[in-house]
Amino acid sequence: MTGADEGVRLRSDALRSRTLLTDAVERFLRCGRVDFSIPELASEAGVGVATAYRHYATPAEALYAHSARAIRQLLGAFGEVETNLDPLTRFRRSCAMWVSQAQTWGEACRHIRSPEGMIERLHAGDPVIVQLYDVLGRVLDDLFATGHMPKPDPEAAVLLWTTIFDERVIYDLGEHRGWSAETITDYLTHATEGALRIGAAVAR
Repeated sequence: MTGADEGVRLRSDALRSRTLLTDAVERFLRCGRVDFSIPELASEAGVGVATAYRHYATPAEALYAHSARAIRQLLGAFGEVETNLDPLTRFRRSCAMWVSQAQTWGEACRHIRSPEGMIERLHAGDPVIVQLYDVLGRVLDDLFATGHMPKPDPEAAVLLWTTIFDERVIYDLGEHRGWSAETITDYLTHATEGALRIGAAVAR
């Protein structure tokens, strides 16, 4: 095995261990456990304790990694929405993607609460929040540019959109009201449109 091959193998092993650990975080969260230790996480993931500590020095780091993975999955789903659509159609399909995604990881992520708000994390340069803000901001910019909504305060508008589509809301409506994904999507999309005056007559 060459040095290059060895490097690829080590990176592959590290990625596999990290995936196993983050999957283990999700299993803990689905059981409502947020107080696990790193040795407990290692045992649940089936990796060595030293390996676990190389990836996550604290449980808080492991929780952040799980949350960041969920946001990256959401961003990937947004990337599947065609950018050449009418901006209003693109917005509504993005909302549908959001609900669909949140139904896969929302049950776990609802247990994770950052002490900082979205705008605070944005200003601090949290990479996944910056990416999410950029993607959602472009959708809203296109709605404004085509006369579908008044000019928004960008940060406040994105904050409102993310608040309405909070995974706890999506989980609650599905699990405890028994709503279908389509019903949840319609309800939250209309709520966001009303709050941001999307579709209102806009003076140009």
